[in-house]
Amino acid sequence: MPEPLPETGPDRSTDRRPRSRNSRNQLYKTLWRWHFYAGLLVTPLLVLLAVTGGIYLFKPAYENWVYKDLRTVHATQSAEPVPLAAQVDAVRKANPQATVQSVTPPSDRTHSTMVTLAADGGGPWAPTVSVYVNPYDGKVLGSVDNSRTFMQKVRELHGNLLSGTVGDRLVELAASWAAILTFTGLYLWWRTRPRDGRTGRRGLRRRHATVGAAVSVFLLLLIATGLPWTGLWGQQLQKIITATKQGSPNPEDYKVSSKIPTTADHLTSNPDTSVPWAAEKVRVPTSQTGSGHEGHEGHAGHMGGTGGDSGAAPGSLSIEQAVAIAHHERVPGTFTVTLPQGPKGVYTVSGKSEADPAEQRTLFLDQYSGKVLASYGWPQYGLLSKLVEEGIALHQGERFGLPNLLVALGTCLAVIGMAVSGVVMWWRRRPGGRSLGAPRRAQDARVTRGVAVIMLVLGAAMPLAGFSMLVILALDRLVIRRIAPLRRFVG
Repeated sequence: MPEPLPETGPDRSTDRRPRSRNSRNQLYKTLWRWHFYAGLLVTPLLVLLAVTGGIYLFKPAYENWVYKDLRTVHATQSAEPVPLAAQVDAVRKANPQATVQSVTPPSDRTHSTMVTLAADGGGPWAPTVSVYVNPYDGKVLGSVDNSRTFMQKVRELHGNLLSGTVGDRLVELAASWAAILTFTGLYLWWRTRPRDGRTGRRGLRRRHATVGAAVSVFLLLLIATGLPWTGLWGQQLQKIITATKQGSPNPEDYKVSSKIPTTADHLTSNPDTSVPWAAEKVRVPTSQTGSGHEGHEGHAGHMGGTGGDSGAAPGSLSIEQAVAIAHHERVPGTFTVTLPQGPKGVYTVSGKSEADPAEQRTLFLDQYSGKVLASYGWPQYGLLSKLVEEGIALHQGERFGLPNLLVALGTCLAVIGMAVSGVVMWWRRRPGGRSLGAPRRAQDARVTRGVAVIMLVLGAAMPLAGFSMLVILALDRLVIRRIAPLRRFVG
């Protein structure tokens, strides 16, 4: 055995360079292996999310086209609209067993009035029926079951894979791993870009990595703005916003008479008539039943009641008066008025604008006096709520008009392209079915452990991904490494 070299300065320097290069190679192998498994785990779901997300970007344009005969009207300049109460009564007569939930007055003279009915068994996300009325003659134009529309099915596929809570968790898991795919892919692109070729497998890898790097910022933005809608991650974010007082206004800013107030997200589950995301956990105040209004607690349901009964507590304001107050309070754009729920309920006026979240406004009106019990809009939003609302507008491709939509669509198409090219690259390098074709395991245990710690830190920010990482690591150490055929197959 030769004598070790003396530890002189030059020799230490030349010894460090290969060790450093070897560490970088080991890090590359480890991250490539994680990138490979991440892609293997979520590629099918990512393609589904990209396809459905790309389609859903065109929801407003698609539905305005498909339901043009219901949503638009033609009236002369001299035509006067009939009272909203009469329009609602026409809907009740056509649907005597339904409960009127909300009214969306027309935004201009070319649009119809939309009256939303609660519909039993209409689906978990939109159990409502939208009935359209010509505001100038009070005739019902037709109705749409919101649980059965094409875009509603696309939305459910995109949000929960038509599988309720289980699907929601899978979507959140896929989104979380997509972020990890993006981070690891950026490192792989940075390390290999000078040596990539232009044809064959190297050319495909070069294009795969280049496209990924080019859209990485937009992809991460789509992931970050989509996570607030997920069940687990979104709930935790809501808790953080509530705990840091970055969301709802202080309940002491207005008086409530109920012991257990209802939050605004319980008013309706129709996404087109719901309050903005930032207002979902606002506590709904109650109308004061004093001043001659006692004894009306027996009236149940929304204003409009059930079974065709008007259901309004005596002395309540008319829908026209509630709309007039909304205009007086300068609620911008098209808004929805959700009717009071029982004698202590309030009128809820929800003005949403995805193109400009600063235009959003939510009002709660005492159904008897018309007093504004709470006004909640952009000035009341906390910083986190503002960021989420801006993110929602970006995610839906509406914040900056057509450029925003094209960027979002382009990112969806890029995800599909990268998924296909990733599968092709794996198939080409896969050794004829004898193994999975995974990248070789790094031999430096320190590098492997260091990367595992980094991945788990990312997993802590995305709990479902973190949990799945622990499962993968446990399987690798306790099962795959101990069974020789399985170890050879995985690689």
